[in-house]
Amino acid sequence: MRNEPGRLSPRQLGALALTASELPIFRVCVRLSWPWVLLGGGAAAGLLSLLTARRNRRRAPRGNDRRAGTGRRWPVLLLPLVPLAAREAIYSFPETADSLLAALLVLALAFAAAWQGAEAAGRCAGILLPVTAALCGGVLVFSLPGLRWEWLRPAGSPAQATAAFAVLLLPGAALALEPALEPGARLPHWPWWSGAAAAAAASAVTAGILSPELAAQPEAFRTLARGVSVLGVMRRFEALVNGAMLMAGFCLCTLLLRAVFTELQGKAAEKSGGKKF
Repeated sequence: MRNEPGRLSPRQLGALALTASELPIFRVCVRLSWPWVLLGGGAAAGLLSLLTARRNRRRAPRGNDRRAGTGRRWPVLLLPLVPLAAREAIYSFPETADSLLAALLVLALAFAAAWQGAEAAGRCAGILLPVTAALCGGVLVFSLPGLRWEWLRPAGSPAQATAAFAVLLLPGAALALEPALEPGARLPHWPWWSGAAAAAAASAVTAGILSPELAAQPEAFRTLARGVSVLGVMRRFEALVNGAMLMAGFCLCTLLLRAVFTELQGKAAEKSGGKKF
């Protein structure tokens, strides 16, 4: 069943949030010790789930009020994070790591997708999520035969839990897209818990394969992908993983920008007396 034109389905919103979470998971969380990622990620998922439940209770019975959830000021605070997300996205490819042009191109594409509306951003994520999840998940699964259990001992400090908590809150910007949900729909919980579980698993596998010391390096997941073998034959997965990270970075930038646009549209609707923006 197609959702109402111009509206976002819960599945699309969840896909956008989860795809966006892949950049902090595989660029930041894989470098942290898995017990702290589990703690910080679980705390982030719990907080976002509580906020989701609260918003679902406050939604109109039929979900028909386009202004529901507007008037919040916090999405504007996300704007400075957009260039940082674009910077992390271009680091996916070593050749573009210091390229201002590459970062501007990512920003331009994300701006174009966000400007088209929440539904367009959700459709993009619905296509990209299976691709990025298959690529990153495939690296983790095919790496498992080389896992060394002694390297899974807890390491690091509680500060790592704070870092994991902070970066895994970023996909929570999807909560700002509540006014774009189709009538009667409810905000999903599954992206928060799926992201937390994926972060802990990615951190554990990366440390268990590379060693805790190598896993703490900036390009840990790329190093892991470089050593993956399928049926005993080495495969060069890092280029595919680089592409997946670029797609995830695009989705994160799009999500943050769309959250800001939704707030600005809500303010404009309030000033115009509730007319459609």
